[in-house]
Amino acid sequence: MRSFAVLSSNCAGRQGLLAENGLSLYIRFDDTDIIFDTGAGSLFSDNAEFMNLPLHKAELAVISHAHPDHCGGIPVLSGIFSMVSMCCKVYHPEGIELAGLPALRSIPVMKETEISNNIRLILTSSETETGPLQELSLIAGNTLFTGCGHAGLMKIVKTAKEYSMIDTIAGGFHNFNMSVNEMKQNAQAAVEAGIKRMVLLHCSSMRSVRYFEDEGIDVRIGLVGNSFDI
Repeated sequence: MRSFAVLSSNCAGRQGLLAENGLSLYIRFDDTDIIFDTGAGSLFSDNAEFMNLPLHKAELAVISHAHPDHCGGIPVLSGIFSMVSMCCKVYHPEGIELAGLPALRSIPVMKETEISNNIRLILTSSETETGPLQELSLIAGNTLFTGCGHAGLMKIVKTAKEYSMIDTIAGGFHNFNMSVNEMKQNAQAAVEAGIKRMVLLHCSSMRSVRYFEDEGIDVRIGLVGNSFDI
């Protein structure tokens, strides 16, 4: 099976589920289950329980970057694996501290890293208001998963294309402050890079949807509770 479910994002799509300013996904890629980000707190776990998704069966977790709306649930993740006396491998950029969480095995990532066949991590850097930021994105087959995309969507895509023929992007695009012209240019660049499908999550501007669609890209809005094939 190759699919992912939205555990945490800005809007909920099903009754009984809650939303927050954060991101968390549960990815199933062949025989590997991955938790991508943990949202701002315990909500990703509560929603997963409602959706009957067994987080404790995930082979690994990936934390995209150190902002609290993506890594705030790390202590909850530790509790989930402590309850079943297991340990979860957590891949993350430098700067995220996992000390004191014995159910988690910290794996800092400082360069592009292959996790298994057709699954790899890429690292990008950007300057933010609070200083330099390292961010991990995940490639699973032909799908690129982004956290916030602080480095810029097309910079991340260009880096990803060095390792995989990606045609789908799912995640945050961090494009709220883009002008109309910038959004149009971004959409054109995405098509030129071979992107055919997008799932917008968390920190993505809904204004940008029309420009991606104008270029022929299939755009979906990812709501908490939604599942998508990849």
